[in-house]
Amino acid sequence: MRVYVCILILSLVFGGCSSDSRDLTEYELDEGSFGADTIAKIEKESGIDIVDGAKGLKFYHIPPIDPMIFAKIQIPVEKGEVIEKRLKDLTVFSFPKSFADDRCNWWPSSPKNVIFSKYTFNNGYYIEAYLIQEEQQLILYLKYFTI
Repeated sequence: MRVYVCILILSLVFGGCSSDSRDLTEYELDEGSFGADTIAKIEKESGIDIVDGAKGLKFYHIPPIDPMIFAKIQIPVEKGEVIEKRLKDLTVFSFPKSFADDRCNWWPSSPKNVIFSKYTFNNGYYIEAYLIQEEQQLILYLKYFTI
């Protein structure tokens, strides 16, 4: 019996120390905490390569079984055409517009100044993407989720 208790405790300790344990909770990142590791997570999960020089502005993660991710990423102006081409190369896939937009208070429910938008299914995720001109910046809004 002690062996089972020890195994359980060790599993909880090592599972809690895992970098993926954070994904079991709802969390939000801002410009100061949205770094390259989070961009790498987005690339791995969505299958979309974000351009070099991109800067994370906002990130919102809703767990656990069917996770939902919202991201706001600043794209270098000179790389706008590169990210647009990467999004254009994805297959069009439709799903309900405005799906779960109310779950994230900074997600643009009616985006303006849209340069390009895409609804797709890629890498096991439904993806909604908007490349938007905001003042003198290019902003990529990316939402992806499983059902």
